[in-house]
Amino acid sequence: MESLENVVRELCAIPALLWLAVQDKRHLGVTPCELLVTSVILLVAGQFGDVSRQSALGGVMIGAVLMMFAYFSKEAIGIADAVVVLVCGVAFGLLETVAFTFLATLYAGVSSGVLLLVKKVGKKSRIPFLPFLFLGYITMRVIVRCV
Repeated sequence: MESLENVVRELCAIPALLWLAVQDKRHLGVTPCELLVTSVILLVAGQFGDVSRQSALGGVMIGAVLMMFAYFSKEAIGIADAVVVLVCGVAFGLLETVAFTFLATLYAGVSSGVLLLVKKVGKKSRIPFLPFLFLGYITMRVIVRCV
C-alpha cells in the first residue's frame, strides 16, 4: 500500500503540472502568475516527500542548467520550462527530476521527429515542452510504482 504522503504529493503535483501543460499547449507559453501558483503548489507537494537537501540541490542544478541554456539559446527551451524543472528539482529531488526530464526530452524529440516527417511543422517551429514534462512525470511515477 502506498503511503499517505505519496498520495497527497501526487494529488497536488499531477493537477498542477496538467494545468500548466494545458496552458502551454493552448498559448505556447504560460503567464508569470500561472507559473508562480503552480510553483507554490509543487513546493507544497514536495513537502510530503522525503527528499534530502543534497538531492534537492542536485535537482535545482538541473533546472539551473536548463535556465542557462534557455538564456544563451534565446529561449530554444522556454524559461518557464526551466523554472518548472528547477521547482520540481527542489520538490522531488535529483533522481526523479533527471528521470522525468529525460523522458520529457525523449517524448518531445520523437514527437518533433514525427511532426517533421509528416510535414506538420518546420525546423524552426516551436512546440510546447510542458505537456512533455507532464507526460514524463506521469511515466516516471508509473515506473516507480511498478518497480
